Amino acid sequence: MSTSDPDPRMAVIGMAFRLPGADTPEDFWRVIRDGTDCITRFTDEELAAAGVPAEEYEAEDFVGASGLLDDIAGFDAQHFGMSPREARLTDPQQRMFLECAQHALENAGYPVERGGTRVGVYASTGYHLYTFQNYLLNNVLPSHPTSDWVQGMQMTVGNFADFAATRVAYRLGLTGPAVNVQTACSSSLVGVQTAAQSLLMGDCDIALVGATAVHVPQVLGYRRVKGTILSRSGRLRAFDAGADGTVGGTGVLAVVLKRLARAVADGDTIHGVIRGWGISNDGAGKSAFAAPSAQGQHAAIRQALRRANVGADTIGYLETHGTGTLKGDPIEFEGATRAYREDTDRHGYCALGSTKANIGHLDAASGLAGLVKTLLVLRHGVIPPMANFSEPNPRIDLDRSPFYIPRTARPWPERDLPRRAGLTSLGVGGTNVHLILEQAPEPAPRTGSAATPDVLLVSGSSPQALADNARAFRDRLRQPPAPHLADLVTTAALGRAHGRHRLAARGTTPAALADALDAWLAGATGAAVTTGTAPGEGAPRVAFQFTGQGSHHPGMASALYARFPAARDVLDACEQHYRELTGGSLLAAMCGEDTGEATLGDTDTAQPALFALQCALVRLWRDCGVEPHAVTGHSVGEYAALYAAGALSFEDGLRLTTERGRLMRQRCAPGAMVAAPLDRASALALAAEIPGLEPAVTNGDRAQVLAGPVAAVDRACALLEDRGTPGRRLPVTRAFHTALMEPMLEEFRKVLDDADFRPVLLPFISALDGTTRPPGWIPDTNHFLRHTREPVRFDEALRAIGAEQPDVLLEIGPHTTLSGLARRALPDVRALPSLRRGTGLGALWGAAAGLHCTGADVVWETLLAGSGGGRIPLPGYRFQHQDHWTGPEPTALSTGTPASKGAEVVQQEAAVARVLHSIVEATARHLGEDPSAIVGDANFFDLGADSLQMISVLRELEQEHQVRVTMRQLLEETGTPRRLAEFIVARVPDSGTGAPQPPAAADPVPAVDPPAPDTPATTPASATATTPAPAPATTPAPVPAADAPAPEYATREELEDLAHKIQQMSRIQLQMMSQLSQLLALQTASVTERLNGKVAK
Repeated sequence: MSTSDPDPRMAVIGMAFRLPGADTPEDFWRVIRDGTDCITRFTDEELAAAGVPAEEYEAEDFVGASGLLDDIAGFDAQHFGMSPREARLTDPQQRMFLECAQHALENAGYPVERGGTRVGVYASTGYHLYTFQNYLLNNVLPSHPTSDWVQGMQMTVGNFADFAATRVAYRLGLTGPAVNVQTACSSSLVGVQTAAQSLLMGDCDIALVGATAVHVPQVLGYRRVKGTILSRSGRLRAFDAGADGTVGGTGVLAVVLKRLARAVADGDTIHGVIRGWGISNDGAGKSAFAAPSAQGQHAAIRQALRRANVGADTIGYLETHGTGTLKGDPIEFEGATRAYREDTDRHGYCALGSTKANIGHLDAASGLAGLVKTLLVLRHGVIPPMANFSEPNPRIDLDRSPFYIPRTARPWPERDLPRRAGLTSLGVGGTNVHLILEQAPEPAPRTGSAATPDVLLVSGSSPQALADNARAFRDRLRQPPAPHLADLVTTAALGRAHGRHRLAARGTTPAALADALDAWLAGATGAAVTTGTAPGEGAPRVAFQFTGQGSHHPGMASALYARFPAARDVLDACEQHYRELTGGSLLAAMCGEDTGEATLGDTDTAQPALFALQCALVRLWRDCGVEPHAVTGHSVGEYAALYAAGALSFEDGLRLTTERGRLMRQRCAPGAMVAAPLDRASALALAAEIPGLEPAVTNGDRAQVLAGPVAAVDRACALLEDRGTPGRRLPVTRAFHTALMEPMLEEFRKVLDDADFRPVLLPFISALDGTTRPPGWIPDTNHFLRHTREPVRFDEALRAIGAEQPDVLLEIGPHTTLSGLARRALPDVRALPSLRRGTGLGALWGAAAGLHCTGADVVWETLLAGSGGGRIPLPGYRFQHQDHWTGPEPTALSTGTPASKGAEVVQQEAAVARVLHSIVEATARHLGEDPSAIVGDANFFDLGADSLQMISVLRELEQEHQVRVTMRQLLEETGTPRRLAEFIVARVPDSGTGAPQPPAAADPVPAVDPPAPDTPATTPASATATTPAPAPATTPAPVPAADAPAPEYATREELEDLAHKIQQMSRIQLQMMSQLSQLLALQTASVTERLNGKVAK
């Protein structure tokens, strides 16, 4: 990409988000247009149910409010190839961003990199409250070994901001820059600016920018501290006289950027245009580090206007940072007013907005929330109201400024210019960024006119995901306006990653496709839907079978020739070579042109025409990414099979089939052929009855072809009719593979001697005898002479093909002649014809669908070229969420102890059962799996364990049972939990009973393990490792010494009550730490201000 292109404009081509009150553009626009406040203010009952102490929420200065999301604990770990343990140890900010990133790329139509396109990732994350909670909880309740390096590394990668972008790049296979951007509240908009610069420099072709902020616990409040930015009322009122502070919120967003010229050329859906951007920092010219600066914001706005090459008088809407603080909003207003006054002295022409008033302050994600809102405003052409606004802040001079604050939605004023808006995001510490946005250009007129494949692809990582995705597509297709078929098919094929579980629906309209999906979801089976599962590893094996004579017909190449340039090139080359050989034309009859030059009824034309068509199909399928694993051919179809296998050049193949057909016509007497539903013995018996009749072809157990002189075949047809097994005459004029071919053999030998035969490059199965010729075999003259004279044994060829264990048999020819034979002989193998007489390209689309559903990586670009389809927003992937939360539950109080925490272990159980239980528990903890999934007789490594995890398991078991097990012993002598238990029991130190002593506390324990009764709950911080431990889990206590007094056990109810109180204490500690951090920030700001004053003096 040239870096000298002066056009800096960027197109936003994709977006996805989960926000308080909205997770679709339609929902979010309703919130914006109606001025809805989506911040939740918690009732006392909700706070109490979440475990907030009554003395907290009943306090006069307590505020319980936040912007909430549902299901922040859910994640589809299996879809992204993550273990349950890794998912639990990963900050939900990263988990949510990963899913949102896929949805944004799907919305853009570029979920995977194709054709050398590089996608960059620019990510920002909010405060790491999930990690903070884990740390507190595990300080109070340590339950895992703190020296586990693997666990510590997973915690680090899963929770540090350094890995948010690279995790997405790794899991989605993106090879552009992967950069984490952290500038506090302006992070995500700085990410947009950074991504735009990278696109300009050619560092990537597409850029994904995303941010996430998760406030946990969600149902919680804060104690109002004077001087902080938190709202006293729990309502965010930007630029309002009643503004008393900001309110936090949880959300995740991602947008996809591309250079505007490229997006227009590629037919992408453009949500809006980033015309220019500016970035600055306040420096030291302000009262304190955390304070805003009007001068710094002014500089960013002016830089953005200059880069966009527009004046401030053309901006009709300004989406502000707008945090709703009484002092901060006026400073932002001053900076914007000064910047605009350099271009205009107009009053009240530009509307102000702040999405924070609708959904709360999303920390690092707030800038992207403003971007998405502004894009929707530009798209709809409606100025939305400012939520919660009543009267302007008395510290702003609104009437004499360029701005006004709308109280109701109003149409965007009509002007000759495109709609333009500004967008500001400010970060604590002074990093300011401003964007100039413009409405999307009108879509370019459609240019493609080629037929669109009538195939809609849907997939999933699991059968349930496939069904959910199919249901989402069906529902979208039922909604008006229906998408254009070319856009729909193109987006589903090129704009989605294809999972293992696949479906291809057929239909020529969106309504027909919706009906096909609906029928499949209802359990009906039919030709309109093809399904399949791709192999877990590698590509499916595709065998090509090449049709022989009898399948050809006039116009058999017409649709192929008109639709695909690559096939047309091959057919044109064959036409030219054929004219050089004979002076005649092949295409006249192949493409249905009635010029009288040739007809396909003559074998001298039919044979080279069939070869030419098959060469064109081979080229087309190879352009589609479909390569044969093995090939076979029926009669003259073997020539094209050898061409596909590399043994014949296309020139030699065309010359041989042309001469073969010419000699058969000129040297061989006319004959006929009849297909009969007989077994081979009956066919031989019938041939013995009629002089001159021979068995020419055996296609299956009851599929024979008899041939000979015309009179002999007439007699055979009459006998077959009389005997109740009527035959079918084939449309040929010669009796192939019979004695009638012998007059041309010697002359044909001379033709063959001039051919350049080469080794086959893949398995070739000859229908001469059903033998597989391996790579390296070279055909010779004798092979072709025998092939001409001797009968075809396609039944044997199919048996040999079956031995190659193909997943698909793809017929290469003008009709479905061989596919039916293959289905009868190999019913478990999918047989697909490339073409079917009278259906145009319908069979080709069906073959591509079948190959795709079998797991072939079909290059759909080849089949879609020329149809004019673009990428459009369609339903995103339906993730299959499971709960992967660690620490205090994100919802209401737990109703009881989870069953996965252990079952009753009775003292009288056998020693092996007790040890097996501890092995299962330890293995489950280290694998992050439910203990019920650990089968006693399953191999550890089949359960997903690796050597590092098993070393940790063995170390834990050694501490508990005083028996050392080496990795060699695990691999060679045990291998399963049950055998390992038997191994340990056999070697446990003698305790008088020959069995290991049970753990000191064998009763089931609650989800949060309490400390020992004599250990204060608030003191173990000094003993906790710096790396937080993962989710608390049951760890057996050490066996007490023989002379120690017997411990007094608490009841289950006492333990659960203690655990509940400790959870409450951890939440209170979090609140205290949060408030302490705010007080420290205020104290630091005060000290800094005094120091600055001294320096100034």
